[in-house]
Amino acid sequence: MTQELLAQKIVAAAARLFAHHGFHRTGMRAISQAAGVSIGGIYHYFKSKEEILLAIVREEVEARLSFLEELRRQDLPVPEQIRRIVEMHFARLEENQDITQLLHHQWRDPSPLLRQKITALYEQLAASLAQLIEEGIAAGQIVPCNSTVAAYALIGLVEGVTQRALAGDAVGEELLKEGPEQLTKILTRWLVPPQEKEAAK
Repeated sequence: MTQELLAQKIVAAAARLFAHHGFHRTGMRAISQAAGVSIGGIYHYFKSKEEILLAIVREEVEARLSFLEELRRQDLPVPEQIRRIVEMHFARLEENQDITQLLHHQWRDPSPLLRQKITALYEQLAASLAQLIEEGIAAGQIVPCNSTVAAYALIGLVEGVTQRALAGDAVGEELLKEGPEQLTKILTRWLVPPQEKEAAK
């Protein structure tokens, strides 16, 4: 097994444990057992479980940033890019609910220093969304607004629906199924100028 695959195995095992048992209640020995890797092997890649959590969050944020960059290269209208961003979020949610659960509940538990590092990663994502919204405003595809406020509002709206969707009950299933389309409709009504909505029909 390559070093990269071994590190991914450690991260995946830790994500499951953090999501199901909590960050503070999960120790390195439990991660070692779940991953099938010796304690020494884990410390070869990560100095602490805080570093593992940071790696989990960084990977998710970087995946979303890469997706945003790919959309930009396709030169799609900004409202269409936002629709695809929402769809991508829900697709990743269904692919790995453990990591989504972890991102929405557990990352706030660590030390202030680690929390600061994780928050900085989320701020990169918000800044990228704000830049996208600014481009949409300049092109007349998005109503004039404070792009930073709009970016955080978009993130908050999607995360609010995601948190409820993770419950695993009938309402959660409905949100998983209907969330992307309905959120896109709400965001379109809010962000897209009337003339752009008519042109898109």
